[in-house]
Order: sequence, then C-alpha cells, then structure tokens
Amino acid sequence: MRLPLRLKAGHINRLRLEQIPAARRSNLVCPAGSEDTGWRITTLRCLEEPWQRLACAGFNPRTLADVLIVRHALPAVAEPLRGPLPRRWCGRDLRPWLTDAQARGELLRLLQPHRKAACKLLAMEFPDANASLLEVEEVVSCRAAELWQPWLRHRGLFCDVALESGLLMLREGHEPDREALTAMLLQEGDLGWLPLIARQPVELRLSWLRMLVETGRHRQAPPHSMRRLMETLRHAVERPLHARTAKICLMSLANGCTPRFVAMALRFHVRWKLDFQTLGRPAHEPAHRELNKVMQSGISNWVRKPQNLWRQATRLQDWSSAVRRLFHHPRPRGVHEAVLEAMQSIERRSRRKASKWPNWLAGWDDMLRELDATPRAKQPFALALIRAWRMDPEHDSMSLHSTRQLLRWLRRARDFEKLQDDSVAKIIEAVWNSLPEEDEETLPGLPESIWLQMRAGLVGYSACSNAMRGIWHARSLKRGVMAGMLASAPLEWLRTMRRIGELDWRERKELWQAFREHPLMSCDIGSMPLREALVLVDSIRDSHPRFPGVPEKLRAGAETMHAHVRAHYMEELGRNTQRLRLAVLDELAEWALWRRFPMLQGRTVNTHTLRVAAAAGEENRRPMRRLLRACGERQGTRAWSLAHPANERWLQAHPAERVAAWRDGFVIEKEIEGVGALRVGPEDDLQAILRMGTEFGTCLSAGCFNSFSTAANALDANKRVIYARDAQGRPWARQLLAIAESGHLVCFPVYSRKNHAVLRHLFAAYDHTLAQALRMPIWRSDDATAKITPLVCKDWYDDGAWKP
Repeated sequence: MRLPLRLKAGHINRLRLEQIPAARRSNLVCPAGSEDTGWRITTLRCLEEPWQRLACAGFNPRTLADVLIVRHALPAVAEPLRGPLPRRWCGRDLRPWLTDAQARGELLRLLQPHRKAACKLLAMEFPDANASLLEVEEVVSCRAAELWQPWLRHRGLFCDVALESGLLMLREGHEPDREALTAMLLQEGDLGWLPLIARQPVELRLSWLRMLVETGRHRQAPPHSMRRLMETLRHAVERPLHARTAKICLMSLANGCTPRFVAMALRFHVRWKLDFQTLGRPAHEPAHRELNKVMQSGISNWVRKPQNLWRQATRLQDWSSAVRRLFHHPRPRGVHEAVLEAMQSIERRSRRKASKWPNWLAGWDDMLRELDATPRAKQPFALALIRAWRMDPEHDSMSLHSTRQLLRWLRRARDFEKLQDDSVAKIIEAVWNSLPEEDEETLPGLPESIWLQMRAGLVGYSACSNAMRGIWHARSLKRGVMAGMLASAPLEWLRTMRRIGELDWRERKELWQAFREHPLMSCDIGSMPLREALVLVDSIRDSHPRFPGVPEKLRAGAETMHAHVRAHYMEELGRNTQRLRLAVLDELAEWALWRRFPMLQGRTVNTHTLRVAAAAGEENRRPMRRLLRACGERQGTRAWSLAHPANERWLQAHPAERVAAWRDGFVIEKEIEGVGALRVGPEDDLQAILRMGTEFGTCLSAGCFNSFSTAANALDANKRVIYARDAQGRPWARQLLAIAESGHLVCFPVYSRKNHAVLRHLFAAYDHTLAQALRMPIWRSDDATAKITPLVCKDWYDDGAWKP
C-alpha cells in the first residue's frame, strides 16, 4: 500500500497532485522570471473507518490491521509523549499513542499472534499491501511527518536531517505552487537536486524547481558538474532572464550536452551578445582559450563572427587542436583568415559527412609547413587555393585524394610568378576534383601561362561559378581528356565551361553523356592504327574547318619517318585532336541551348540572346519569348517593343513633345584621348541592349544572377540604354536611363572599359541635355528610391541612382 497519506484535524487524508488551468493560476511576479506552473496539492478524505475503530481497540486481527494502516499514514515523530501505553488498553482510545515509535512497537508486539489474520484482511482491502508494513520505521520530526514524509513514504524512503534541512530552505516563500513542486520532486524526482537547489539564492530556488518539473529533468539524477553550471547561470544571467535560460540549459542537457559545455556556451553567448538557444550534442567541445584566441586576433570581423565561429568550433572534431597549432607560431593575418574561412566552409558542407574533416586534419601540420615555406609575395595564391578548396556548393572534394592534391598545389604555387587570382584557384580546384587519379601529376605540371590565359574569361560576377558548375559533371572522362583540352586552348576551354554551367543540371548531365559517347571520345587516337585515326580526325574536322587536323607531314609518309620525327607529329596530332574535342563540346553546348527554343527556325537570333532568355526567370519569361520571336522575324527593334499595349498606355500619358524626345533621342560626338571619336546615343537594337552587361562584365552579363533585368531594359518604354561606340561600332561605355513615376529622369551608373572619369563627364553632359529636352528634373535624392513602374517585364533590378 503506497499512498501519500496525512493525518490532519482528526482525519486521514489522501494527497493528490493536480494542475489547474492557466486562467486560475497566480499572477505573482517572480524575480527570476518564472511563472506559476499551476500544480497544487488536493486532499481527499479516506480510511475514516480504521481511524474511528481505533477509538475502541480490541485484541483481534482487525485492530492490528487498523494499526498497520494508520502506521503507514502517520510516521513516528520525535515529540514529547503523553506517557507509556496503558496495560489495560483494550476498549480504550489508542490514537494518542500512534505517533510514538515505542508505543507502536509495544502494540505491534502484543498483537503479534493476529499477524497472519491481519495480513489476510489487508490483502483483501489493499491488494498492494505487503509484509514491509510490519518493518521497524525511523523517527522523523513533526514538520517532516506533516509536509514531506507522506511523499517519501510513497517511495519507501525516510526524511533524514540533511534532507530536511534542504527542504526547509526550499520552503522559504509563499508561492502557491512551491509546496506542490517540492512534493513532485520528493515523490518522483531524484533527491540529488535538493542540495544543489538549496545552495542557490532564495529568489532562484523556485525558478529551478519550476524549470526542472516543466522539462522533466527532476526524474533524472543531476549530472556531474551541475553545480558549476548553476553557478555560471547565477552570475552570468540577469535575474529576469534566469528562468528562460535555466530551461534552455536543462533542455540542452537532455540533448546530451555536458554541464561543462553548456556553461562555456552560456558564457560565450553572453559575452558576445548572441541569442542563447537550446544546444544539440556537439561533435567537439571547444576549449575556451582557443575561442578567445580567435576572437581576440587581428583577423577580419567577417571571418570571426561569433555565431559562425561557435558553429565551426562545435561541429568539427579536434577544432581546438587545429586552432592551437594554427596560432602556435606567428603567421600573417591572411593565413589565419584563409584557413578559418576554409574551416567555416567545411562546417557548412560537412553536416552529413563529418568524417571527411579528419582527412584534412591528418595533413594539417604538413599544410602549415608548406604555408610557412612559401614566400610572402606568393602566399596570396596559396591561400586562395585553400579558400577555393571548400567554396563550391555542388562538389564533394573532401577526400584523401584532394588532400594530397592540396599539398602538391601549395608546393606548386611557389613556382608561379604572376598568378594571384582567386578565380583561377577555384577553377584549379574544380578541375582537379573532376580528374581521375591517373591524371594527378598532369594538372600541376601545366605551365603558368595556361592559367594566365584564363583571366580574360573570368571577368564578371558569375563567370567563375558558372565555369565550376560546367566542370562538375565532367567526371568519368578518359585519362588525359580534360587536361588535354585545357592545355590545348585554355581561354576557349573556360568559355565552353561557362556556357555549360549556364544550362540546367539535367542538361549538363545529358551533354556530358553525349560527349562521352562521341566517336572522338570513345576511340583512343594514340592506340588505334594510324590510318583509322586519320580517317576519324578528318571526318570530324570536316564539320569544324577552322580547327587544325592531321599534320600534312604525317599524312604523306609516316612509315618512312624516323621514330623521333614521327613522335613529334603524333604529339601535334594529339593536340589537334584535343582542340577538335573542345570544338565538339562547344557545339554540344550550343545544341543544348538551342534545344530550349524549338520555335526559332533560322539563325537570326544571336547565341548571346538565347543565353539571356534561358535565365530570364518566371516573371520575364513570356516577354522574353516574344522578343525571341521578333528577333527571329528580324523585327527586334525599339519600335517593335513600343507597340506593346502597356508601353502605348505609358506613352499616351506623357506629352507628345516629351515622347518624341524620349523615343528618338540624339547623338553627341567627342574625341577621347586614347580611344578616338565616340558617338553617344540611344540604342535601338534589342539584341545589342541585352549585351549591356556582358560587354562590361557586370552582374547583368549573360549567365549572371541579374541578367533577367536586361529584358526589362530592352522592352519597357520608360527605360533607355545609352551606348558610347567608336567608329568601328565597338562599345566603350553604357548607361541606363529611366523615367520615374514622380516625373524625374533617373540616371544609373556609367560602366566603361577605361577612361572612366572622362566618360562619366561625357555621359553627365548627355544626361543634362536630355533632361532639358524632356523638361524633367534629374533625380538626386539620397534618402528615397525612385519608383519606376514595371511595364512589359515585371521583374527588374534597380542598380541605384547616379547623380551626374
């Protein structure tokens, strides 16, 4: 019989814990920020008959059973006695002596002959009654017998002196749920929490009780170092936030975190003013010294952001050891930034593949030695290789093969004299990740001039990322194919990779599969008979006449040549074959692009226009397809776009003189030193307008993330593109103009190839002249943004106004 029973006012009451609704809870303000949990202790009268029968006791089994029941409800207390048990107790009221342990023992000894019959009665009335009811019990105080012993007896425990002193400290306060929370801790919780909570200040004890019961952590034993966490929480957190933070700490412990880690995390978040949320079990518990070492170093703020550093330190195994070795010797700030940036990228990419990080950590000391051995002038490219090693979001280069290649390239970077570009480093990483292991030695052996030629094709925001996406699916190629095409024509190879990267990933996959199945790829020119190789190369060159094919000397008499002469011409044939493979790959990329637009019959539309149309986006896709049809019918002019109903409505809302000046425009000519005579005027060819970003390497370039905006610049009547061209028609600068709803002429920045200051002055003069012709002021506000109405195209990128 395990029921929490209490004798009060002459009645035996059964205690029960209940949680009242939120509407009935107390609104008392807690200094620690906790709220009333709603737990209360309710009493139910029970076992009235045994208590009444003991008013007239007898020498029988019923009396013994009633004494055992009351003994369970009333623990013996250490208080002055009324006197010994009378010798003639039969027929008298025994209830005054039932709280005395000595009197109970004497009464049970006298009723011992009826023990067997009394146990049968208890078994019938209380199925859970057992022989433990007859054991000798300990003596407790009156307060413990009234308040806490009923809950402890429910678990078969007794209240000792140490436990009672802790409970007395928890009782300090008048909150309505304090006694109920203490009862829950005694009834079902681990008593190891009591001394920990009792050591806290008075205003924090109830907060801990409430949070323990709310999270259910009171049922589990307090972990080791819990006292340290509670003291950290006490001193680091303001009182109104204590309850919320304590709950977060307990939930973090439930997720598998240790108190030491939670305490360190709390100090770190409080110091750097971060939002402290529930923590998951970390892959690594960082050392506080290493965290401070990184945060107090002189590296850039964007690298050592506290929230990024914390994620990095807790998700990478042995992070503290790696940082300790990184900062052990004095190194330039750029080295620390590059390595930490690469580690941050690893943390973002390796959440599901955390086992890849130790591969780099195994070569950590070797990498640091290579960096220390690199001259200061050549370190930027070595650091760019480390940063590029983890930058691409699509590929998985975290392998032992890639780690060895990184060390090899760090040694190779010492031989480069002019190569410093980060974009080239990213291309190198993407290529080495796509190469088979047989070509490991080929890529580092390429001369520096190969990589320098690529810089002209890496101009623009998305040029490098598009090229890396194009390389991603180029796996499972035969040995020497990718490196051979790269070495034969680096710039053409890069441009082809960019075009492939602009395609959809399914199209890229199909393109590379078609390239693998091409006869020039499926046949090995070096191992097949020479006559068959010549026939194959000639058949492919017939469709690509501008590329070199079989050397004439090799075609004339290869059998009579000396071995070294034949080897020379066979090497030339191999290089020409790689150029032909690159031409085939470029043709496949153009075929994949044209396949998107089956409605175009002729070739009057430029490939660049198709590239822009492919990335037009959902909002501008329909107007862009109409533009393609117009260009296919040789109607892609400004006059055709102004015939759109939306443009006609906009033009009709303005005076005729203004519409004529805006539609026709004017041209100014000026001699520019180093350039020659330039003509500045509006552009009416829609396909030329679409090249406004590609010509100058801006974010509006074909394949870049804002290329969709060129469609709006070409088709909307309230926008005008101004070009500065030389006598040969080559563009040297351009500018976008627009008319806002407020009636202002909005001038956007000028982009030019060179002589930026001179060309800006030239365009400023043009803008002022046009504003006077339109009788409109120029927008010059720095606080507000000019509102430009979308007409034909709904999606448009605002580059920000420029004040000429």
